[in-house]
Amino acid sequence: MKPTTGSIQKPVFVYGTLRAGQGNYHHILLGTTSNERPAVLHGHTLLGLGVPFATPRDGKIVVGEVMDVRPELWAGVLRRLDYLEGYQGPGRDNTYVREVREVVLDEGGTVEAYVYLAGSMGPWIDGAPEVPGGDWVAAWKR
Repeated sequence: MKPTTGSIQKPVFVYGTLRAGQGNYHHILLGTTSNERPAVLHGHTLLGLGVPFATPRDGKIVVGEVMDVRPELWAGVLRRLDYLEGYQGPGRDNTYVREVREVVLDEGGTVEAYVYLAGSMGPWIDGAPEVPGGDWVAAWKR
């Protein structure tokens, strides 16, 4: 799988294992960010407790964090994120697709950020449980 590069730098909204303190955060984002802010993605829901994935759904939210990656580390972080999420580029058979969405910051205001949404997940989507309150970290603490 060849990860994509060359995308315009934007913050990244993360909602599962990439959130601060979670496993993939330690492998990919720890030490690469200049700012990490709590945020919510509206109009989407979070499915799957083991491997979470966001998908559009009116009236729902996904709880997560906006990660501002340091500019000098952006290309490498993006490659690692794309690889982790199975994103190979537009029009490909992607596990997750990287799209720009507006997210609401807990501190107020909004920001456009990259979000990895469910792509060609096939049977994972069918019958996958909805994460209570759209917050994967809180669901795992139960």
